[in-house]
Order: sequence, then structure tokens, then C-alpha cells
Amino acid sequence: MSEEREGDDRAADEEFKAQRHDRFGKLPPRVAREEQVETTDAEPPPDEPEEPPVRREWG
Repeated sequence: MSEEREGDDRAADEEFKAQRHDRFGKLPPRVAREEQVETTDAEPPPDEPEEPPVRREWG
């Protein structure tokens, strides 16, 4: 029974691969580790907005 399941899994994998190719096309080649660079944010994150007033504080 496990042999049948393996066959179904392979068929499902191939179908998924075909659907992914139809949707996204051919993927670009993977970037080599030597060509990857680390990035850093140039600006600090924005300040958190103030908490809205609670209804009982209105008056």
C-alpha cells in the first residue's frame, strides 16, 4: 500500500510543479552565497502613534 501512496505523491508533486510553472513561469537562477550582501536600515523605525483617548477620559 505504501508503494501506491509514493506513486500518488510523485504524481501530485509533478502536477504541483506544473501548476507553479504555469503561474510564475521559470524562476531566475539562485543567487550564490558569495554574491549575497547584508543590508541595514538607514533610518530608524517610525515612532509608535499615541494611544487613542479612552471614552471615559473625554469628559
